[in-house]
Amino acid sequence: MVVLAIVAVACFIAGMWAATTWLPPLADGPVGTLVYFVVCGLSGAVLASVGIHVWQIVHRIEITPEHLHGILAGLSARAEIVANVLTGLLWESGSLAALALIAYLLAPKATKMSASN
Repeated sequence: MVVLAIVAVACFIAGMWAATTWLPPLADGPVGTLVYFVVCGLSGAVLASVGIHVWQIVHRIEITPEHLHGILAGLSARAEIVANVLTGLLWESGSLAALALIAYLLAPKATKMSASN
């Protein structure tokens, strides 16, 4: 359980860092600042969700007994586990990523300052 918490926190921080580093700047002011924090938080949540689902895949495959029903049944059970968890991963992470994208696209963008010397 400690590994799950570490994975979730590390992925959340990585998502927030990525959004802070690579997204173009938003306008100054209360709306731009609020949207900045919302987008960074949602980006962190997307990556945390992906990390949690990957951890679930590894954990469930690790505890799946393959010796009870034979090797082929064990492989089939593992494939079903991966498929089910990936479906959840795509729904949850995709929804959060869509919300982050919508918030970012609707936010006021920073104006480009021209360098005049």
